[in-house]
Amino acid sequence: MTQLTITGNVVADPELRVISSGKAIATFTVVSSKSVKQADGSWENTDTTFWDIKCWGKTAENVADSVQKGMSVIVVGTAVQENWDDKATGAKRSKIAVTAWNVGIDLKRHTTTASVVQRTDASFNPSTPDPWSAPFGSDVAPF
Repeated sequence: MTQLTITGNVVADPELRVISSGKAIATFTVVSSKSVKQADGSWENTDTTFWDIKCWGKTAENVADSVQKGMSVIVVGTAVQENWDDKATGAKRSKIAVTAWNVGIDLKRHTTTASVVQRTDASFNPSTPDPWSAPFGSDVAPF
């Protein structure tokens, strides 16, 4: 398993779908490049790469609600090789895509206001209260 961290700009608004099992999937593309300063003082983008990103479940829903075309994002995930047969030619095709675990807005280029999303799924059921959940600036020590 290969973990990647990608920073770049979102090419188009994420597309949110629900598959037959009822699970949400969001797909979008991030373009990343290296900016190189030229001798005349101008900047040129080099090593441009387009990354196909997929995320699932609540992450997918939150991405669809929060991310828009042109935003700078930071994506952490796993590289996955996808293989298929081309419908038109029958040729074998493949590409490297990213299954995202985390997607965040790049605060170097944006400001944002965060909202806590309450988990309601059965997979999240902590047996003890989270000691770090005290509001910022409260007198309650997290230990």
